[in-house]
Amino acid sequence: MPTSVEVVPPPPDPDPDVPDGREPTITEAAITGPTITEAAARWAEQLARWAIPEQILAQAPVSPWQHDTAMFVVDDTLDRNTPAAEIARAVLPVGGGSVLDVGCGGGRAAMSLVPPAEQVIGVDQSPAMLAQFARAAAVAGARAVTIEGRWPDAAVVTPAADVVVCHHVAYNVADIEPFLLALTAHARLAVVLVLPPRHPLSAWNDAWRHFWGLERPTAPTADDFAEVLAGLGIDAERWDVERPPLAGATADPDSRVRSARRRLCLTADRDDELAAYLDTHEPQWSDTNVVFRWPGSAGDD
Repeated sequence: MPTSVEVVPPPPDPDPDVPDGREPTITEAAITGPTITEAAARWAEQLARWAIPEQILAQAPVSPWQHDTAMFVVDDTLDRNTPAAEIARAVLPVGGGSVLDVGCGGGRAAMSLVPPAEQVIGVDQSPAMLAQFARAAAVAGARAVTIEGRWPDAAVVTPAADVVVCHHVAYNVADIEPFLLALTAHARLAVVLVLPPRHPLSAWNDAWRHFWGLERPTAPTADDFAEVLAGLGIDAERWDVERPPLAGATADPDSRVRSARRRLCLTADRDDELAAYLDTHEPQWSDTNVVFRWPGSAGDD
């Protein structure tokens, strides 16, 4: 299979009222419009409670929201037969097809579908992540398109695909309705979205209490997300499945304290204290994921 990488320029700064100087279509109006359901408003309010107090952020050496690219690359740990991959593969054309991976990271979601997929489209805000996505596509033998940008702002320059996948992104999206509507509008066959049953940062709640005396929230959850879908009239299938293996770098003991220090906004002079704490208080990550699948609308035009 011939391989190639197409890099799409980032979209212009979005104008929510008149996309690229013309009247918005009905779909674009929905994508860029205000929150329209109570469930989505509740989702946004719950995510807002995860904001870190300004006085803690101000003294943090690095942003706690940064991601280490190595944690998201395609490597030997990638399982192409996870339930999420099988759920997506079930609707892909047998003889090929295309996959759009939103918030793609290094491409673990998309590459688990190659084959049968022959084209993979990655959207991410990080150039480093997109470089890893393109590398993984070349190794897998798939044609790749990479688009640097934030979803749904990047939707205007993103082609539709047979299947849209979006893994472990939803808890980062406060304005969830336009995000989901844009996913749906870009899928000819289906959207497959994966998230943990509870907010992943809740695994650090005990540590925040220990180091900062700060109580952190626990919502929203996958059940709250299901209510958002229902509020939009999206009839989604749902599966609760075992969490697949993570990238090999996540098991690197040398990164344990460094990653925790960043997440907790601590300084390096507390590394010994942090290491001792982690020896007896490892974050309790969820061992399951929740998979949602619903029909796309790109083929309705």
